[in-house]
Amino acid sequence: MPDYGRPELVHPGDREYLRWSEGFAVRRRRERERTGKVRIEPAALSIISAAAEFGVRSLLTRHFELGDRRILRYQDPELGDHLRRRYRFRELDAVAFSQGRPSAVFEFKLSGLGSASAVNRAARQLRSAAEMIRQGYGHQPKVAVVLIHAGEGQPDLGRPGGRFGVRHHPVHRLQLPLWPETPIPCLVFSMSEAVEEARRIGHAVDHALEKRAAREGKHGIQQGRRILPRLPLGEVLSAVSWMAKELVQAVGHVARKLTPRRKPAHHRHRRRRRRPRGRGPGGPYHTPPRPPSGY
Repeated sequence: MPDYGRPELVHPGDREYLRWSEGFAVRRRRERERTGKVRIEPAALSIISAAAEFGVRSLLTRHFELGDRRILRYQDPELGDHLRRRYRFRELDAVAFSQGRPSAVFEFKLSGLGSASAVNRAARQLRSAAEMIRQGYGHQPKVAVVLIHAGEGQPDLGRPGGRFGVRHHPVHRLQLPLWPETPIPCLVFSMSEAVEEARRIGHAVDHALEKRAAREGKHGIQQGRRILPRLPLGEVLSAVSWMAKELVQAVGHVARKLTPRRKPAHHRHRRRRRRPRGRGPGGPYHTPPRPPSGY
């Protein structure tokens, strides 16, 4: 990992951070206008995620001392920031402090039933953020993934082994001195309890929007069964027969391409026709050349 030149945690109201975030938004808008992309309205799950994150931070304050400084300011030497004296910023979801020093970093992920990829991606981001904090403050903070579960049942966290493996860990049992480094602990909160906590601390969340976000979080799956559209039986059988016919034709076409062609028998055993004997000079069937005219 490159040397980021003593990164520092700053407040979200930092002037340089606000200027950088405004410039980043302007660059994204200009890029959309240049490429002709139409801005898509965010889904209900994305809209309600902000309120859910506020609720999870409030739940974490019952067990950890969270601070307001959660914006990581750094310089990337590979992009020439040291020479140009410019800074980059990275927003962290939550940072716990102990005796004024950052002791733990949390990464939030809002997901439905397919949670393994999101959790593994969060684990990689946490390792990078912890290394940057170590360069700035001289010690390695603990890391933990926080999954805001928007689906039903138990979330899929993937395999616990590996460098970025995660494992579910109850928040009330997570003590900083006994915090495991591998696998990375994952704290799971349901979206309903996170939204209820957000309402308790004063955030207004639409109930209809919450229900629509819960449906989006299930990804069309309820009680482990996938919901299929209701179609007439005749249309279903016709579609299945057409697909089977296309599959047979495709297999036959590939088989014809891969099978070597065999030559017919009369071509394989055909011999070269010999010239009859005596056709050469001096033979019985040799015709002498005609003398030139005038003799």
